[in-house]
Amino acid sequence: MNARRAPRQGRSGDEGGGDARAECLDADGLRAEAVRLTGLADFGAPGHGPALDLLVSALETEARLSPAGRAEARDTLLRALRTRLWLHALPVPPVEQEPPVVLVGLPRTGSTLLHRLLALHPALRAPRLWELLAPVTPPGAGAGSLLAEAERHVADLARTAPDLARVHPTGADEPEECEHLMNTDFRNSVLGLLSYRIPAYASWLAAQDLTAAYTLHRAQLAHILARRPAPAGSRLVLKSPSHLWHLPDLDSVHAGARFVVLERDLEDAIGSVCGLVSAARRKRSDAVDPVEIGRDMTAATHTGLSRMYAFTTDPSVSDRCLTVSFTDLVAGPEATAGRVLSWLGLTADGALRRLWREHLSRNPRPDHVHPRAACGLPPAGSQPSPHRSEGAS
Repeated sequence: MNARRAPRQGRSGDEGGGDARAECLDADGLRAEAVRLTGLADFGAPGHGPALDLLVSALETEARLSPAGRAEARDTLLRALRTRLWLHALPVPPVEQEPPVVLVGLPRTGSTLLHRLLALHPALRAPRLWELLAPVTPPGAGAGSLLAEAERHVADLARTAPDLARVHPTGADEPEECEHLMNTDFRNSVLGLLSYRIPAYASWLAAQDLTAAYTLHRAQLAHILARRPAPAGSRLVLKSPSHLWHLPDLDSVHAGARFVVLERDLEDAIGSVCGLVSAARRKRSDAVDPVEIGRDMTAATHTGLSRMYAFTTDPSVSDRCLTVSFTDLVAGPEATAGRVLSWLGLTADGALRRLWREHLSRNPRPDHVHPRAACGLPPAGSQPSPHRSEGAS
């Protein structure tokens, strides 16, 4: 599809530009700024409009944003709008995409560890952070400048949120969560449940069909693969907690996907999720309520797990699913990664195992204190805690 061009009015040095970065968020203003910066005016199907409007409203009225948090939210939304314009200005590259391997489960179930080990196999291609932040190459940009921009993003994270950077290590050229690609349709459960306190948006999103969002997700992956091709016959290996609540929609777009289902003791998982969410929200707000986080994350994890197991135990899907225990993964990461590869019909040779050992020695698992008491959760071990949420089949 050819995009309608709008008159160019110059480009600012940063996406927000000066003091405007701290102004109130405004959906129409963000759209106008994206048009000005790209010279494009076609945002595609109008279905994204209500999502963007509600997300912006919730960020302004519910998220209790600090000035830095508001500036970050503005940059995130503006980047998504610019990417959406570029996506509709360019044809989707005719790249063959094998059905991906998708790691699914709650946050804090070992997905980052397993994702990075699997990505070291030459037949598995994991998108890197720099690719996810800029899935479509902007005019005049090259891979080097996009990588440098992602490095600044990582440095800013380490400076402004050291606790978050410690519990979720991030690198510009490291495999990262594809939830970034969900932003272009403004339907992203990570934004709604984890990064920000925006209950109106989160409640609305839980009931939405995300097929259009996953269609754009697939298109962005095609652009990524066209820019840096993967070997013929290789598979993408993806992961993000945002998929947990919407797996049927993902599967309808990425037909034939294989799912690695990560399980962890539910009580431990909720405690760890609360620590992650607390760190993420402190980066963006000076008014974080740990007890509210404990209550909301408990409800969200039970809903997410119920949906996940309803999907993965369906007879039409279950033969494409492999369960991985967090306990087994932490105790034997190489053995667990080897088991996943075997399930995919791949092997782990000596060279790969050396890469695994080098990666594990350079990246020890970080300590993570679960703020159970602060979040109003019962003491660890005080109640039965199955892997699956109550009511899951």
